[in-house]
Amino acid sequence: MSSRSTGPAAAGLLAVTLLAASACGSSSDGTAKAGTGPGTDAHAAQAVATAQAPLTTYPLPKDRLSGVSSLHGKTVYYVPITQQAPQFATTAAGLKKALAAAGLSLQVCNGNSNPSQVSACVDQAAGASAGAIITDSIPYGMAANALDAAQRKKIPVLITDQIPDPAHPASASLAYAEGAGRAQLVTAADWITADSRGSAHVLINQSTDSPSTIAYVAAAQQEFTAHCPDCEITVNKISSANFSLIASSTSSALLRNPKITYVVSEFEQYLQPTLGGVQQSGKAQKIKLVSTAAQLGGLQMLKAKGLLWATVGQASAYQGWADTDAALRLMLKKPVDPIATPLRLFTRDNVGGLTLTNAAQDSGEWFGPAGYASEYKSVWGVG
Repeated sequence: MSSRSTGPAAAGLLAVTLLAASACGSSSDGTAKAGTGPGTDAHAAQAVATAQAPLTTYPLPKDRLSGVSSLHGKTVYYVPITQQAPQFATTAAGLKKALAAAGLSLQVCNGNSNPSQVSACVDQAAGASAGAIITDSIPYGMAANALDAAQRKKIPVLITDQIPDPAHPASASLAYAEGAGRAQLVTAADWITADSRGSAHVLINQSTDSPSTIAYVAAAQQEFTAHCPDCEITVNKISSANFSLIASSTSSALLRNPKITYVVSEFEQYLQPTLGGVQQSGKAQKIKLVSTAAQLGGLQMLKAKGLLWATVGQASAYQGWADTDAALRLMLKKPVDPIATPLRLFTRDNVGGLTLTNAAQDSGEWFGPAGYASEYKSVWGVG
């Protein structure tokens, strides 16, 4: 699920990605040919094979962390953009376990996809003298004044699952952990390329909630451009704020373009309304549904062999531990080098071997060996 990076370099990568995507050309209805270069089915096939395999080991920090005991009793605030998305619940569960292991506690505050509510959550954390604030899928600009004020009160901030904001670069009190949003959409594009043998008509339900969600789809478009020149991509813009309209907009997009055979839900939180839109269109028999941010519900749907054929997930439970490590380092004024969140592609070929329970989801075992908790404790010198 990609590497996590900070500062201007990531902004440059975003600019290149967006430029490459725009080079595809698009019509007024959002449809674009994926490119004119030579197709490389071998690339897609290899990428799919690699992404389907579980990890042999989870990544860990390079440097051990001393002084964690001095943080005992502090509270870390976790502010996800919305608790509507199941991924954030899994990450919160990981954070709670990891912080408890380090002698700290967790407070969750729902951003509710609303800038005022996000700012209120940050202000609440600052008023409570939180040890640190971790936001999830929230662009810095959505609550810039509140986040600036928190840092002036010496409360460090970790922005996760977002591309870094060049207007607010990483510092001693601010770090970014980009997550795997970009890589998940690229992997979805590779699966579609391989499954369609290089010729697909694709509808992508793109979230417009932040610059990052737009950049993730741009990365998928770039992948289609490079490796599926005969693919045609249509982007349907959706948002959390207009959740109730997703089904009807999906149906309308499919009716406008009867050639579409693949539909991508950018995140699992949009999967049900996207599915509803496919069913409303009357074209369900010819559609293969693909998603990202895979959680228990999506994997159960995949195993049932309905319309969902593939879904990509990032190791959300593990992410809770990796984010805790970054927050602890910020609190202790140590260098922060956020770790790339691993991903895995789930298909009908490998979902059958998974234990589909909440306990399995929270353990991280779907992605690889679940011993990272004890390894992180060793890194922190606790437990």
